[in-house]
Order: sequence, then structure tokens, then C-alpha cells
Amino acid sequence: MDKVYENLEKVEGQKKIHKIAKSRDKTSKDLTHIKQVKGKNERVVPREESIIARRKKYFEELLNKENPRTIIRDGNPHGRIVQDISREEVKRALNKMKKGKAVGHYGIPAEVWKCLGEEGIDIL
Repeated sequence: MDKVYENLEKVEGQKKIHKIAKSRDKTSKDLTHIKQVKGKNERVVPREESIIARRKKYFEELLNKENPRTIIRDGNPHGRIVQDISREEVKRALNKMKKGKAVGHYGIPAEVWKCLGEEGIDIL
């Protein structure tokens, strides 16, 4: 037992202790895979084939159900003048852009816009 305790005090022994504790914890939990689905009549569906068929039918009904639609006629225009984007707004947006992110619609990375400086702000 002395040799066992000496080995457990080493780094390798600590790893073994963690493995043992983890496996004991895992075996103490009831983590069985539950395959139960209720049918339309609120009863549990017994066989796996029936479960698959029930899930298929459920999602077909869910995803293919036609929702009521309302037709929206021409809306009322607000009649206000919309201001153009200011240089300050463009400058703030450029400062918030992070490097190394995905490119936008035109395929130009943020780094290019930042390198262009004032000319880049004018272009934007």
C-alpha cells in the first residue's frame, strides 16, 4: 500500500485519481438514452420504427402547415426626409470594425478600409 500511495502522490498518480473519480461519478449517474415519444393520443409509442414514423409525421405537420396570411396594402409614407450617412458615422463604424473578420458583400476586408484612411471614408 505504501508503494501505491507513493505513486498516487506523483503527477501521473494525480491523473489516475482524476480518471478513477470521473469514471466512478459517471457510473453513479443514470444516463441512459431515452427513446420515448408520445403519439397523438398522448400514449407512449413503443417501438423504434413507430417512434421514427411519429417524429416524421410531427415535423411534416409542423413545417408544412400553412399559416394565415394578411395582405398589406401600400403603407403610409412618413413624408420625412431621410438624412445621408455622415462622415462621423462612417468613421465610428470603421473604428468599431475588427481585423481578421469575414469580408462584406464586395469582398473588401476591414483592414483595407482602415488603411485608406480619409480617402476610404470619402469612398464609403
